[in-house]
Amino acid sequence: MTDVQTTKPPVADTQPDTVIDDAEEEDKEIMLMKKRVEEMEKEAMKLREMQAEQEHANGGIDTGGPMETDEDKSAADGRSIYVGNVDYSATPEEIQGHFQSCGVINRVTILCDKFTGHPKGYAYVEFSEPEHVDAALAMNDSLFRGRLIKVTAKRTNLPGFNRGRGRGGGGYRETRVYPFSKTAIIPEPPKRPAPASVRQGRGVMPYLMKSLGTPEKRAMRWELFNRKSSNQIRVGSILAVTMEHTPSIFTGVLISIRRRGPDTSILMRNILQRTGVDMQIYVMSPHVKEIKVVRAPPKGRMKRAKLYYLRDEPEKMSQIAGSNKKKQKKF
Repeated sequence: MTDVQTTKPPVADTQPDTVIDDAEEEDKEIMLMKKRVEEMEKEAMKLREMQAEQEHANGGIDTGGPMETDEDKSAADGRSIYVGNVDYSATPEEIQGHFQSCGVINRVTILCDKFTGHPKGYAYVEFSEPEHVDAALAMNDSLFRGRLIKVTAKRTNLPGFNRGRGRGGGGYRETRVYPFSKTAIIPEPPKRPAPASVRQGRGVMPYLMKSLGTPEKRAMRWELFNRKSSNQIRVGSILAVTMEHTPSIFTGVLISIRRRGPDTSILMRNILQRTGVDMQIYVMSPHVKEIKVVRAPPKGRMKRAKLYYLRDEPEKMSQIAGSNKKKQKKF
């Protein structure tokens, strides 16, 4: 028998082939990146050439406007006005036509919300000369598209003001002086200065009791609420108080009197629209104009317990407070 030798085929080593394939893929990615960079550079060169051609066509003048400085902004604000309560559908052309008689207008700006795009209801008008602002301010409360617009001079915004810092809301805040309301009643300053003893803290309350309020109010307080006066009003009387604000006249039964000098007050009650209303009125208040006695209490006075008992009887209380048979006494 002959010996047969078996031969095994050599095992091929595949590792070098995989290394070669990975290197080829990396080379391809690098080539693609280089091509993209070249394309971007070519586009940038084209943009620069187009920009140079545009500048050459404009005579070498830059079309972009110069940056406004703080002085330019303040000068523009000095010849601008703020227009409030503007109709939301108003156009810049309509606002320009409304203020055209005041002077030459450079531009009209209508502020819009950055999220919704809807107008905020106010605008700015810039004139060519600061002298036109005075003429525009005269158009305050004028009628524009069925609304009374508010016209004021535009103020210059200062950087850093009216901004908060962090979550606390601190930081610098702009303070503006607001005028007093036209309906506010401001008492006149005393004609005579306070004596030296009062300025040192002695005898302050007696001085205030004699000096607070007008002479007419002090005389009325003495006549109606002083226990030594013969015309003093008593609990149970029906009074009619005339005031500057609403309600202008309040008529009711006098429930109680609180005598505290300048802080003297009265408590009145009446039935309004089937509802019991108690009103405390301070006699020395500048809003109180006059007090009339409609009817004195029966037998000169009335017990307080009976008055509080009448609170539970709306019909009797309204009948008493609404009666006006006798002649009124004015103080």
